[in-house]
Amino acid sequence: MKVSKFGGTSMANAEQIRKVCQIITSDPERKIIVVSAPGKRFDKDVKVTDMLIDCADKYLRNKDYETVLSNIVLRFAEIARDLNLDDEVVRDIESNLRTRVVMGFDSDAKFMDRMKAAGEDNAARLVSQYLRKTGHRAHYVNPKDVGLFLSDEYGNARVLPQSFKNLTKLKEIDGIVIFPGFFGYSLSGDVVTFSRGGSDITGSILAAALEVEVYENFTDVDSVFVANPRIIRNPAPISELTYREMRELSYAGFTVLHEETLEPVFQRGIPVNIRNTNNPEAHGTMITPVRSEGFDIPLSGIAGDKGFCSININKYMMNREIGFGRKVLQILEEEFVPFEHMPSGIDDISIIVRNQFLDDGKKSRIMERISKELRVDSISFEYNLALVMVVGEGMKHRIGVTTRVSKALAENAINIRMINQGSSEVSIMFGVNEEDVDRAVIAIYGEFFGETAGK
Repeated sequence: MKVSKFGGTSMANAEQIRKVCQIITSDPERKIIVVSAPGKRFDKDVKVTDMLIDCADKYLRNKDYETVLSNIVLRFAEIARDLNLDDEVVRDIESNLRTRVVMGFDSDAKFMDRMKAAGEDNAARLVSQYLRKTGHRAHYVNPKDVGLFLSDEYGNARVLPQSFKNLTKLKEIDGIVIFPGFFGYSLSGDVVTFSRGGSDITGSILAAALEVEVYENFTDVDSVFVANPRIIRNPAPISELTYREMRELSYAGFTVLHEETLEPVFQRGIPVNIRNTNNPEAHGTMITPVRSEGFDIPLSGIAGDKGFCSININKYMMNREIGFGRKVLQILEEEFVPFEHMPSGIDDISIIVRNQFLDDGKKSRIMERISKELRVDSISFEYNLALVMVVGEGMKHRIGVTTRVSKALAENAINIRMINQGSSEVSIMFGVNEEDVDRAVIAIYGEFFGETAGK
């Protein structure tokens, strides 16, 4: 048995959905199918999920949401019409959407999650209808009916442990299961979503629960590439990655997989195969516990991401003060600010956080508390920070990787603001100015993979 997940570009229109269904029915082992909401049909199109968010936001602000809702119905109606499905399918989708709007709610977050989930939910219903119309035994399955329970962290949920046992009942269903991604239910019965891109996580949870042979993740590229193709001209493809390498790259800006995807399959050693809906014959990239290939080139991938801030704290004799680091992190915890990296010296420490978690109020409270409670000599916030990650199992015990990266950046007049390497030696983080991040990726790629790297 395989679990196969299809992303938004694979669900964007009827032509793509036909490709999806051909892929599903070409392999009898593809029994559990996870679908995303319809994505962009062309470059400046709007994803259905974004339309749903806009609709919900307008409703909450007492604005005209009806126009957006009608456009969402039209998107689904266009797909249904081009698949030659009955008008009843569209009426059911419209009824589903309007029911979500008028149902009561006691928090805006609950309402928003209920609306956001409509894209995946109705896409799954539509695909199952089409498969049945074309003569296949297919069933839409709602996450609630098989016990996919999540924490009540709206918009950022985590799977609850009992879900894995509950989901084994999917094995008992005869035929193809079409399962909506991105959402589950709280124990109190409310719709709860993962963070954006969370359909990847749904597929991983199902793969782990059913202990399948492989988790296939279909997207719109033939494989994972060493670097972002929007930055690098014809970047080298990667045939195989380890869980750790993919986790690091996803965190640092690779958008092929949601960064939380690998946790469920990692625990059970299930490989993930990144495939292309538009070129299903391509073998794609395999993500596995260990790499079987050699390590001629130490790097597997290079990624850069913007939107970081450094909290710089200085206190003389900090290294002799027991519990100092714990106290700093406790202040961040109480402000609900997660940290990314924490490079340090004997008298100073820098804590890297994402800008999105720091508003002006939190910044003021954090500065005041650290200054007063820890009696530091100075504290400052430094913005305009980007992180560039070089990732590769082949870097272990390899001499000179950091030197080569530093040389490449220096030759391109890119200032390194900080460096941090984890004990696993799988990744090295370089902090650079945001305006330099793309040039940094190009410079590093050129050093390790070829001189004419940039577009």
